[in-house]
Amino acid sequence: MLLLRSPHTIAQELFEANDIAQLQPGHRWPAREISGDCVFLDARQALSELQGRDVPLAQLGQSWWVFAASGTGDAWLMSLDGQQRIGFLDHDDGQDAIVQPMALDFGQWLQLADLMRQWETLADELDEEALAAPLNALLEQISPGLSQRYPYTI
Repeated sequence: MLLLRSPHTIAQELFEANDIAQLQPGHRWPAREISGDCVFLDARQALSELQGRDVPLAQLGQSWWVFAASGTGDAWLMSLDGQQRIGFLDHDDGQDAIVQPMALDFGQWLQLADLMRQWETLADELDEEALAAPLNALLEQISPGLSQRYPYTI
């Protein structure tokens, strides 16, 4: 079944990184598709995503930087204030897009991405509806209200 793993365990497995607090623009971590909607970008890809988006209300490069993307053009953002606050940018909103605060830090985002990876794997074998309740319960353990804030349908 679904398992909520430690952010440090996930970071070590995916990036061979011991200190997730050090993630910032210009990092040296490799790109990784963690789940379909959570694709971690290497520094070059992140800079390209940042520069390629025309969303003035989101204050990209000033308040936020792109560190991950979805397979559909949405972006996961991290605050530039050193707090590692996570935001979401919906590409469907076009130039009027604003950052949707996710009330997560980077470690919690790793847990979210890892849970979604597990869910995608299990959904191929089991009934997605049967997995929805356990998944939502684990999302709530990561951050209260996350099951409602998560931008995709489960």
